[in-house]
Amino acid sequence: MDRLGAAGETVPGDGRPARLRGHGPGDDRLDHRAGPPALRRGFEKKGGAAAQAIGRSQGGPSTKVIAVVTDEDGLIAVDIAEGQRNDAPLALPVLEKAKQAVGRIDEVLGDKGFDSDEIRGAILDDHDTLPVIPNRKNRTDPWPWDEVMKETYKQRNRVERAFSKAKQFRRFATRYEKLREVFLGLVRLVFGFIHIRKIALSVNTT
Repeated sequence: MDRLGAAGETVPGDGRPARLRGHGPGDDRLDHRAGPPALRRGFEKKGGAAAQAIGRSQGGPSTKVIAVVTDEDGLIAVDIAEGQRNDAPLALPVLEKAKQAVGRIDEVLGDKGFDSDEIRGAILDDHDTLPVIPNRKNRTDPWPWDEVMKETYKQRNRVERAFSKAKQFRRFATRYEKLREVFLGLVRLVFGFIHIRKIALSVNTT
């Protein structure tokens, strides 16, 4: 559109064409069509949150990493999803991958985020494994939780140590990759490097 506007248009007092009337001078909308302004669509405008595994949580855009490890250096299976997703539905596919990798799982240690009847039932029935998961405070029908399970649960710090080592890599701690598959490949590469480094250190010390 030239400075005078198209032929036949009426121009209101603020200098804007009549077909744009109703949009304030400070609005960042790039066209007159219905929908959010293009500058505010964020990561959802291309591929969607699922294709990028980026969701909106309380801290802003984030990605959730679900992992099964044997110790702080041994990743068995991993997957990523949008940050606002619930932990429980994401755990079952990762557990299945872990079972295919190692053959048998003796115990599954998880925090309260994995406390659901679906998860516990799948661990018991599908994997024939003991779920060592503390009960949520709002559970009306809590599962058994004795001193032996409390002592076993202390070993879950292996997962925390594994993530602590992974966060030493900047591209893991601060995600730069946009697409889900690219970032998932990086996550696997980081955990793989941690495992290889452990093997290399054990060879050098023997």
